[in-house]
Amino acid sequence: MMTLAIRRLLIFGACGMLLLFCGKVWAYSSVTVPIEDPVYRQLDKLAAHGLITTMMEGQRPYVRAEIARLLAEAMENFSKKFPNAESSPQLSQGFSDKQDYVRGILDELKAEYQDELIQIHALEGEVPRWQGAPIEQASVDVLYLTEEKDSFPSNNGLGGLGAGIQPLVENRGGRHYVQGFNFALESEHWMRLGKYFSVQASPRFQIQSPSEGDPMENKVFVQRLNGHFTWNKLDIEIGRDALNWGPTPEGGLAFSNNARPLDFIKLSSVSPFRYPFLFKKIGLNEWSLVVANLGPEQKFKNPWFVSYKNSNRGNPYFELGFSQTLILGGEGAPPISFGQGVAEFFGAGSGNGTKSNRNFSVDLHGRVPKLRGLQLYGELYFEDFDFNANLLFVYDLSYLAGLRLPRLNDSGTVDLRLEYRHLSPRYARSPVFTDGITENRFLIGDPLGPDSQGVLAEVNWDIDPKNLLSMGFQWSRRRDDAFLIQSQNGDVKAIDTVYHGIPEDRFLGRVGIRHRFNSHLVGRLGVGMEGVQHFAFRRNDDRLNWMGEGGLTFYFRPYLQVKRSSGLEKH
Repeated sequence: MMTLAIRRLLIFGACGMLLLFCGKVWAYSSVTVPIEDPVYRQLDKLAAHGLITTMMEGQRPYVRAEIARLLAEAMENFSKKFPNAESSPQLSQGFSDKQDYVRGILDELKAEYQDELIQIHALEGEVPRWQGAPIEQASVDVLYLTEEKDSFPSNNGLGGLGAGIQPLVENRGGRHYVQGFNFALESEHWMRLGKYFSVQASPRFQIQSPSEGDPMENKVFVQRLNGHFTWNKLDIEIGRDALNWGPTPEGGLAFSNNARPLDFIKLSSVSPFRYPFLFKKIGLNEWSLVVANLGPEQKFKNPWFVSYKNSNRGNPYFELGFSQTLILGGEGAPPISFGQGVAEFFGAGSGNGTKSNRNFSVDLHGRVPKLRGLQLYGELYFEDFDFNANLLFVYDLSYLAGLRLPRLNDSGTVDLRLEYRHLSPRYARSPVFTDGITENRFLIGDPLGPDSQGVLAEVNWDIDPKNLLSMGFQWSRRRDDAFLIQSQNGDVKAIDTVYHGIPEDRFLGRVGIRHRFNSHLVGRLGVGMEGVQHFAFRRNDDRLNWMGEGGLTFYFRPYLQVKRSSGLEKH
């Protein structure tokens, strides 16, 4: 077994070394762009119009340099896709609308990422040695909420879980909300220091006025704080940042935008790359290796969370990703040496789950350009792994499947997303690390949680260049069934259901509008309503919850933009 671990370690190391010496040199460090930023939807639109074919969708967020690379690809293909883009009086009205919509996206992103485009020779200009925004943007948000936060059953016989559920405010980066008024001020700051270093910070200040006795959290949080060292296509990031690995805009079953960004050391490729020599035929690849800490709010304080993901795009229409995560260590946890930890990570450990908790995920993305960029996607997630097929597919396997039509109409101003999720009774649970795969009582993966299923429908409509209307509906069903494991010599032989609880159903609808007053000020309004049947699995405890919110974001660039110009390079 140790030989297997060494072999896998050598393969992983070889991939990392090849990464350093393949493709063009990537000379400039840059910071990540939050997953909530509108740029990700804009990039999806450009890809749906056939202007981007090299985007890896399973590992986000992107750094600014990668967004610039994708934008440069779209700019180059725009003149091919729209050959008479500058003077086309005889174009049909539909083609003209499509062209104007795409050009509007390109113009907006070219202004935002001008410096990065210059750095990669997509625009002419001079590259400043120092670059950044001491205050790039500041947001003020007010939210009123009536929804009570509920907890998952702490142990269903298959493992423990210490987390809550609050669907009206889920997938918000671990931000805390109470019943009542929630006021927050959040800002973003970043700097590039020379070619190889960059730093960023996102502090958050919040004031809460609970209406139902919830504890107040009137204090300052650090939402993101990290630094990057970049050389060639290799990026080393240290600090707190988000991981969104998966096929949906929020991430997937392994990592999502539900919990607060992790404190980690991350080694990754800045952009997709091809291996040299004959290995070029494999296609585009992207690697990430993460060593994170889950903090003190765990049964075993400060356990380690080790993950890696490899994504491959063998052709422009299909992407396949594989990831593994492992929890081990922590104060009072089963003792494990460094060598044993490495063996566990590479699948050559004890194998009985007494020293670690492991899961695997496979995600797939398919795109059909001729059907207006239709995307079909899915993810398979295994929590533990029983070799008994009956147990594997019933208790271990979780999955999601969906489709996205980024161009519901031809121009792309309207998009549609449909999705189904099924999460197994074991999802995110662990018999040893009994707080499960959580951080600060938030699920790191899908917020729906174990022993559940759900359906989602979402529509976004760019009414005009200044207004975006978003509407969504979600149905979910959760269960609190209890199970009994029958084992022999440490192997699971059967699992019996010893208790069938009352399922909880939730019906949730959201409507939101975003308005751009000018290039520096954006406003947001939103409302959500949720009907709950048998809240917390209690018969006839039915509830109606609602949420209303509003906010303003001011973009300071270019007013407070930094361009320290010593030692300029011209392109």
